[in-house]
Amino acid sequence: MSTTNRPGPHSNIKIDREYVVSAALSIVDRTGLDSLTIRSLAASIDRDPMTVYRYLPTKQALLDAIADSVLGTLVCVDGSDPDWQRQLRIFARHYRELALQHPHAAVLLTTCPQATPLGLGTPRSLASLENILILLTTAGFTLPEALTSYRLMISFLRGHLLSETQETTANPDETGDRLSLALRRLPIDTFPLLSTLPPLITEYDGALELELGLDVLFRGITAPST
Repeated sequence: MSTTNRPGPHSNIKIDREYVVSAALSIVDRTGLDSLTIRSLAASIDRDPMTVYRYLPTKQALLDAIADSVLGTLVCVDGSDPDWQRQLRIFARHYRELALQHPHAAVLLTTCPQATPLGLGTPRSLASLENILILLTTAGFTLPEALTSYRLMISFLRGHLLSETQETTANPDETGDRLSLALRRLPIDTFPLLSTLPPLITEYDGALELELGLDVLFRGITAPST
């Protein structure tokens, strides 16, 4: 008997926008951003593409919604904590954890949502910005200083996370062997130091580099009273 029209496992599930976005994120987590299309998403929830368009009218809206879904789970800093650096470290570490949980979606966390005013985000994803501004202004920063500090930290985090998720591989030993072989083929007179890089690259510690980067950043973002 043909199974073409047989109901799928999701056909009896009542769906809503959140369900559709969750299904999209699952596809990205499993097989990457390139595999996500409106058609593949509709198939994964046993619906026709028009059902997806009802909740998310464009592919960009879908990507924005995925980013918002992940960023909306960011921890809220404690605005009453006088140790603003400690709170920002907690935030930065959690931001990194989210990116590592969803490495295929990491690029979305650094570039979306785009369809909101100035690309700032939706009310849910903007909660972290509001709380950080409260934290810093309570610590004595002016609002412009607080916003600049936030932008500097987010710029650092986005760059760091793109770099770390790109360097994360399923087979680091294999990557190290291939890198060593490639570098040995370079002219030693022209590249005397590159031959020492493979162990440094394959032993990359993203958590440590995050902390070192925050150390440098916080030395530049001095509290108003210092």
